[in-house]
Amino acid sequence: MPDFHCFSNLQVCVLAAGFSKRFGRGKLLETMSDGRYLIDHSLEPYLELELPLVVFLREDDGELRMHLDVRNISNVTLRDVSEGMSVTVRAAAAYAQTQNLSFTVFALADMPYLDVTVLTEFLKSIHWQDKLIAAPYSDKEARLGNPVLFSRSFLPEFELLSGDQGARPVINNNRESLQRIACQHPGFYRDVDRPSDLMA
Repeated sequence: MPDFHCFSNLQVCVLAAGFSKRFGRGKLLETMSDGRYLIDHSLEPYLELELPLVVFLREDDGELRMHLDVRNISNVTLRDVSEGMSVTVRAAAAYAQTQNLSFTVFALADMPYLDVTVLTEFLKSIHWQDKLIAAPYSDKEARLGNPVLFSRSFLPEFELLSGDQGARPVINNNRESLQRIACQHPGFYRDVDRPSDLMA
């Protein structure tokens, strides 16, 4: 296990309750080129770091829940996510506030190209402080990537989110606390929206 500051005070919430509309069908149990599921690739770097991890998924996604249960991966089911992504993000933040940990990483379940080495480099590059938002940033991509880390003090703000949006409003409202961590690895910016993304 890597040794870096605040490692033991960190948890991961994985957002996996989407409907995969652009993909055309459920994508998290799609088989990748090595025969493993997409969701397993997405979770792997966090599990390798032995971080406390919880996956948030739809209540009607029984196949995914069964897979997570077989792997003994903690999960929380959500009954109605029709409002959009904000439902999952709010639920994850509410759960995170019940845990006695100072930092929460919000990760996406459809980002299978991130590996443990670059994730560790990202976490090691953070300047840890009480009020903190940290996200990967690439000049080439000209945008923030995922996952994004928040200190506990920002979690109550997630309750105000609505519609089909993630944590962007919380980030925008607290720019003074944002650390853009230079990360060039494409795994921080590449998700799977369409079947072609699995083959690219």
